[in-house]
Amino acid sequence: GALILCNQIQELDLDYNNIGDIGAVALSEALRNCPSLFRLNVGENSIGDKGATALSGALIHCNQIQRLNLHSNNISDIGAVALCEALRNCPRLHRLEIGGNYIGDRGKAALTEAAKTRVSGLEDQETPPPPPHSSISYDPETSLRLPLDS
Repeated sequence: GALILCNQIQELDLDYNNIGDIGAVALSEALRNCPSLFRLNVGENSIGDKGATALSGALIHCNQIQRLNLHSNNISDIGAVALCEALRNCPRLHRLEIGGNYIGDRGKAALTEAAKTRVSGLEDQETPPPPPHSSISYDPETSLRLPLDS
């Protein structure tokens, strides 16, 4: 409930809090009132597809979101497909950390396709460099780096 009143919050780091889907759904309601949020870290929280879907829907209200960390949760292809909305509708989002989940080929393909709507090219690298300000990175396990069209 307290986050509902925090419309000026810029960074929120909730990693390792085991909020699960129930917490992610509650958090998504609060995020609708956080237009200044530019960094959200909810890695290692047992968030599944229901939570990822709720967060994706809420993030379109966060006009300034630049970094989203969902690393090491329980997200599968279903949640990854839902997160494509955030990729398409959050123009400032330049880093999505989603490795360590259960995303298969369908989810990876959907994320890649969603990112391509914002990119001029796609590189597959063995070891990605630290992402520059103008890139979307996701799933370090597959070493994909998606540079933004700037």
